[in-house]
Amino acid sequence: MPLARFIVRRLLTSLGAVLGAALLVFAMRHLVPGDPVAMMAGEQADEHEKARVRACLDLDKPLSGQLRAFARDLATLDFGHSCAPGREGDTVARLVRASFPWTLELAIAAMVVALLCALPLGITAALKAGGPLDAGAMGVSLLGICIPTMWLGPILILVFYIRLQWLPGPGDDPHGLAALVLPAVTLGTHLMAMLSRMTRSSLLEVLGEDYILTARAKGLPPWLVVLKHALRNALAPVITVAGIQFGALLAGAIITEKIFARPGLGTLILDAIASRDWKVIQGCVLVVAVSYVLINLLVDLAYGLADPRIRVKE
Repeated sequence: MPLARFIVRRLLTSLGAVLGAALLVFAMRHLVPGDPVAMMAGEQADEHEKARVRACLDLDKPLSGQLRAFARDLATLDFGHSCAPGREGDTVARLVRASFPWTLELAIAAMVVALLCALPLGITAALKAGGPLDAGAMGVSLLGICIPTMWLGPILILVFYIRLQWLPGPGDDPHGLAALVLPAVTLGTHLMAMLSRMTRSSLLEVLGEDYILTARAKGLPPWLVVLKHALRNALAPVITVAGIQFGALLAGAIITEKIFARPGLGTLILDAIASRDWKVIQGCVLVVAVSYVLINLLVDLAYGLADPRIRVKE
């Protein structure tokens, strides 16, 4: 497949995914049971307050008018103002802009933790395949997959914040690298487990290739064979999956941010759900969906550019 056609096809696929996510977000308000106006304004609200909330949510318009207003907001990236009582002056765009850098910072830190732990574990397991080190490394990765974030986070807080008092915890200043350690470890553990197992399997496959056997036959040092010849080729699929999973980290930060009381999209969307603030919920969900699709697109394009065989297969 020609490069230009490959890029256009990927762009159209990503655009379709974004539009599909946008339609689901729009339909969410109408599919959730109950009256959103009564849930947001409260049962004791007067008619004036209910009318204000109804107009803010565009529910005073017919369904076609609501869809046009939503499409206009989507095209201009402006989702109006928050409809929650006491928050009417805050625009959704401003709330999202203030929260997104915190979530992005946490996702990057979690990815760094995952890679720093996964690569040594995977490489050790591949080089010592079948031995006790292999079993131990894969046991650690299996443990990382099995431990849920909602359990690991409080345990880390209990040990490193309450008992040992080594690191900041919930309620402390969220700025600085120290405040990122516990949330990043909590969020990156599951990804670390996945990447370590992938590193092991990919490196084992490469170590059996003919060019690796040739490099060993030439008398090259084992460390040079592994680092220069084997690892460079084995890391290609690992980096691809890591890039794709980075988008999942943005969505998965919701629970971690709430556990550690960090500002971010997760905290914002949970607070919006508690107050039934549909405008903010829509904005947050769309930002997460678009970010996930965009990261997948960039990884897909980079992989297609680096390996023309991907384009040929399609």
